[in-house]
Amino acid sequence: MAKQIKVIKCPNCGSVQKTEIKPEHYLCDNCNTEYILDNDDINVNIKYQNKTVKNYFDESNKKILIIIICTIIFIVILISIISVSFNSKPSYHQEINTPPRQTKTSSINTPISPSVEQQNSLQSVNYNYCSLEIVDNKPYVISIVKREYSKSFQTKSKYYFVVHDLLANKIIQEQELDKLKQDSLSFNNIELDYYDFSKDKTYLIVKKSIVFLLDKKNFTLTDVTSSLLNNYPQYNTGIASANITIAQGSPERAFHILTDDGKKIYYYPLHDKAYIDDNDFYMQKKDFGVPKDTSEHTTFDFAKKYDDNFKLIKFTYISPDGENHYSIISAKVGDNNPDGPGKFTDAESAYYFYNVQSVHPGYKLVSHQNLTPNRLYFNPKIVYANDNTLVIKTKTSASPDSHYNYQQLDTNSGKVIWTLSEDKIKIKEMTPYNDGFITKNKCGEYVMIGSDGTITQKITLAKEK
Repeated sequence: MAKQIKVIKCPNCGSVQKTEIKPEHYLCDNCNTEYILDNDDINVNIKYQNKTVKNYFDESNKKILIIIICTIIFIVILISIISVSFNSKPSYHQEINTPPRQTKTSSINTPISPSVEQQNSLQSVNYNYCSLEIVDNKPYVISIVKREYSKSFQTKSKYYFVVHDLLANKIIQEQELDKLKQDSLSFNNIELDYYDFSKDKTYLIVKKSIVFLLDKKNFTLTDVTSSLLNNYPQYNTGIASANITIAQGSPERAFHILTDDGKKIYYYPLHDKAYIDDNDFYMQKKDFGVPKDTSEHTTFDFAKKYDDNFKLIKFTYISPDGENHYSIISAKVGDNNPDGPGKFTDAESAYYFYNVQSVHPGYKLVSHQNLTPNRLYFNPKIVYANDNTLVIKTKTSASPDSHYNYQQLDTNSGKVIWTLSEDKIKIKEMTPYNDGFITKNKCGEYVMIGSDGTITQKITLAKEK
């Protein structure tokens, strides 16, 4: 019988697309149905296998998948929020209490309460300025601090004026200083200079252009940049830069100001006097017609090392500004060739006095003596001294590995009253308090010392660690 040409189609789906598995045995490429041909009359015998792959990403399944993913994300966010709420701790800002006495509010800003975001992200506290003050027989620490906050891997710095009650160890006043901004590219603290012009007036200069007046008794910090030269409108054109210095011909410190219009000015805040910086200024001595300090002051200093033998000198002087400007140089007994004025010598000691402000006629050296002529000192320093109190620091021996001792000495006899090893305490500053002292190692750490040299209390400022 003659064969006829026919198109072979899948008996299941009618597709002509097929793959020959073996002679006259095919697999449909469309529906995966196997079929064979009968040579007698081209009959098709089907071996049907449904291997169609299900499409999991059809429209209905896509909607279900999206709902599942969104539900998982919502649950994760909810758990994170609950965890943060339970684990967060209150910031030290919450410890601020009302001061024990009436205080004035600074003219810079009213005290603020930082946000919860800031409270939970405080990373560090750095002191730019601090001062220990005794007010109404209570010690307070007044400071300007930089606090660094972190959020979403970004750090932001803010500056605050802070007052601590030292004995209660708590913050009693604080306010943000909006005018002090940190350069985002700089990791250093702001540039700050300051000077106590009097017991009541301390001026601080920030970034050589912003001037603050600090009242340490009433705990106020006032921005006086624009008002400093109010009484001198010819110079009050704005401060381009300012620093605290001593002008030639005057023993007192003053502001040296460069105005925005290019003038150089010396300004004396205690007398509210301003002078143009020119040759005429250097040719005259400034006398503001106010009483000068004519009282006697007693202080102590170690004669500078000259003959490998330090000498502890007690001396009394008169100074127009009440401050010591004398420098002492040790010398050998019998040295007959001194350089400069003021050589004093006896059988046991010799030293020279120099006055860096000797151009002023009001200075006078009243008396002097080698307080401990028979004692050896090793790299000594004066830690604290006033008319009636003396605390020194000296190594125990000439060995470079020897440690320092702190000692209070009798100001009349030089006898040691008490000794404290530097292994127990490190002192950078001392302030008399009651019968003992308050010492500062750094702005955030203080130690109370009794009259016998006993350490009675160590204080780390609350939440300023």
